Amino acid sequence: MLCELGAKITSEFGDSYFQSVIDEHRHPSEYIARVAEHELLGLTIPQEYGGGGLDMISAALLTRSLCTAPAGMFGGSIMINGAVFGGAIIAKHGTEEQKRRFLPAIQKGSLWAGAFTEANAGSNVANITTRAVRDGDTYRINGSKMYITNVAAADQMLVLVRTSPIDEAKKAAGISLLVVELPNPAVEIVPMEKMGNRHFDTNTIFFDDAVVSADNLVGPEGGAWKALYDVLNPERVIIAASAIGTGFWLLERAVEQAKVRKVWNDTPIGAHQGVAFPLAEAKIKLECAWLKVLEAAWLDKEGDPRAGSAATQAKYASFHAASFAADRAMQTFGGQGYMEETGIERHYRDLRVGRIAPVPDELVLAYVAHHDLGLPRSY
Repeated sequence: MLCELGAKITSEFGDSYFQSVIDEHRHPSEYIARVAEHELLGLTIPQEYGGGGLDMISAALLTRSLCTAPAGMFGGSIMINGAVFGGAIIAKHGTEEQKRRFLPAIQKGSLWAGAFTEANAGSNVANITTRAVRDGDTYRINGSKMYITNVAAADQMLVLVRTSPIDEAKKAAGISLLVVELPNPAVEIVPMEKMGNRHFDTNTIFFDDAVVSADNLVGPEGGAWKALYDVLNPERVIIAASAIGTGFWLLERAVEQAKVRKVWNDTPIGAHQGVAFPLAEAKIKLECAWLKVLEAAWLDKEGDPRAGSAATQAKYASFHAASFAADRAMQTFGGQGYMEETGIERHYRDLRVGRIAPVPDELVLAYVAHHDLGLPRSY
């Protein structure tokens, strides 16, 4: 029923809608409102705070269904900006006051942004320099973040900061999480132009003595490192499910085209192995990657420490499979696939970032080599 609902919601918005969002450089507020109307953004939030009380498996299933239509990657993006950046971290590590203040609002459509990345830190999160200094009942934040998405529509931003100077022996110590409520006059948001995923904004963020209440500290001061994984692991599961949904939609479109397109006499192009075999390969890749996503979601549900590695592998496998499907869809459509009218070129571009963010391919492989294969650490 959850999958059917997700597919129904997304089917109400066609290619032309999402293309207009890109052309007009605006947020797809109508789409978000429809998802929020069915109270899906709080799917994994505990029921006592107005949420659905479901687990990451349900979130992955819903996300895939939201993306198996013209929405593509955006169907998953809004789940990250509700259920993950806000819901997951507050539900597990927030105070009772924070839970009652923030969680019901997410269920009603309140969106969050996550500000972790910095220009000189990147995937080396422990190297961040943005500082938050305690000043009585408040913190004052100074520094900057880069490549921060979905800020324009966000009501809150989860910011990773240093609350004590870096200790070279224990770099992960002294890192804290603060909720910055938006808009804030001391937070400057500078939009960035980018290749794809133009349905939401990506920005450089500058904090100039941004004052935040000490009540907005999530978890203990200086002890955010472990809590951070309760954001990163679900994020990877959701974004992987987004890629799978997008990939299957592209494959479906390509198969439809291969069945009806005729160039040589009355034989559909799908009868030719040069067209059929790559589409079959895309099907196999997507199915296998989807199983890894479900495994990662199940391990997360069980609180299994292997969830981190599984989520990382799922993200890698899903984007490689979906990108392959996008490439074969474009090849099957030929020149038509390169045109905006099919929507394929949009998804082709949107999927590419998944091999860079939220963690690049190279670090995924380095992590698996070290943690799963037991090879010497290279970073």
